[in-house]
Amino acid sequence: MQDPTQLYTRHDAAPGDAVPDGLGVLVTLTGHLDAGHVGRQVGAGLRERLAHRTVARFDVDQLHDYRARRPRIRFDRERYTDLRMPALDVELMEDLLGHPFLLVAGPEPDMQWGRFTAALLGLLQEWEASSVTFLDAAPLPVPHTRRIGVTTHGSRADALEGLSTWSPEADVVAGLVQVLELRAEEAGLPTAGYTVHVPHYVAEAGYPQAAVAALEYAGASLDLMLPTDELRDAAREIEAELERQVAGSPEVQTMITGLEKNYDQNSEGQERSLLESHGELPDGDELASAVEAYLAERDDTAQPRPTTPAQDDEGPAPSPDPQV
Repeated sequence: MQDPTQLYTRHDAAPGDAVPDGLGVLVTLTGHLDAGHVGRQVGAGLRERLAHRTVARFDVDQLHDYRARRPRIRFDRERYTDLRMPALDVELMEDLLGHPFLLVAGPEPDMQWGRFTAALLGLLQEWEASSVTFLDAAPLPVPHTRRIGVTTHGSRADALEGLSTWSPEADVVAGLVQVLELRAEEAGLPTAGYTVHVPHYVAEAGYPQAAVAALEYAGASLDLMLPTDELRDAAREIEAELERQVAGSPEVQTMITGLEKNYDQNSEGQERSLLESHGELPDGDELASAVEAYLAERDDTAQPRPTTPAQDDEGPAPSPDPQV
């Protein structure tokens, strides 16, 4: 393995820029298990509302496959503007009460997972991080009319016990967040992970309800006050529009009722998976079509955005994006 320390540039060497020892760390990466664009919304929401500065910047050119996940650029009649390149940083932040913590947010690296993991964990151990909290989101056949569920994982019983609404046993495809959590625990760092559940029929669009839930779990885990007001406002708008779309279609109402019944039966205990049902599980395709007009309407009022998580990993845009 090449030297992991050559994978990033430090920004904490100047007097007064040193990272305090013993901080909590929040990690969320886009690309894998980012249903409802939760990772993007969490990262953007924290950067917009909280004081922050970069303390380490990873060399994304060594980590990113640009042909698979192309950056966004705007064409304005006769010229290109606002190139949004991916960025993956460690940022020192202060919550709404001024309490410091570290944020690692950006696109999941496509390459050099072992080297990136060694580099990041090396930094966290040097800074004597107190714990690491991981956020991601999974698409599941759950209704938007029920509270956001969560699957918890990690070594910190104090931050996880009694919270999980679904704890399966399964052989799953790993993302880098899962690798980081495993390696952090092996290195002796206390870990807490929260995988929030997003209704599968809205998983390809921004779903702020899930981002709010993720920030609430992260705040409790790290003992921080994190901003959620803007996301809550956006969530209310989406909830109202979803209800309007459902009310206009008896077929969709039947599907939602089926999802609710399955959810309620399985949320009473962990004996059966949320993915199982006594009857046929409603297909989300029709419901997705029913809300497609709403999602398209939101996109029409905003700057053009990607429609797949694989393309939604850009860094901060030079101009603000009106869509949450």
